Amino acid sequence: MLQLKRLTKSLNQMTDHTYTILRATLILICTTSFCALILTLQGGFEANKLAGELISLGAVTLLIGTIASAIVEERGRER
Repeated sequence: MLQLKRLTKSLNQMTDHTYTILRATLILICTTSFCALILTLQGGFEANKLAGELISLGAVTLLIGTIASAIVEERGRER
């Protein structure tokens, strides 16, 4: 319970730029995941390979977005 309070406290203290980066990252991941789902349901073999690449891209995008938001957060707190 204490960890949840710490998490909500840190989320409430985020800067606007950090929130924007995280939100854009999550929107991009949701969009690519939805496209991968549609390709999987409607496509053939090549489409399934492309869907797998889109899912992999989502993981990489999340990693880069998280790192970028952490950097922006640290820069924002320094000022």
